[in-house]
Amino acid sequence: MMRITRCLYQAVLLLSALLAAGQSSFARGGLTLDQAVEDARRRGGRVISAETQERDGQRVYNIRLLTKDGKVKRIRIDGDSGRQMRGRPRR
Repeated sequence: MMRITRCLYQAVLLLSALLAAGQSSFARGGLTLDQAVEDARRRGGRVISAETQERDGQRVYNIRLLTKDGKVKRIRIDGDSGRQMRGRPRR
């Protein structure tokens, strides 16, 4: 009986540590990069590249689209709200 209790205690500790360390978009809430890419695709054009940046704890997706008229369009999507960000990126 003591052995089972000990194993359960260790399993609970391990699970708690994994949940506390989880930094995935599901743990944080918001949009995943795949969802942001799909959203950008619906805006029109072909996705050329997509990357995630994180500054000051804010997740931003930078996506480049090739439009139908051959121009490259850059959009930034807030990873938490899913909204397109306006203005130039901070350096």
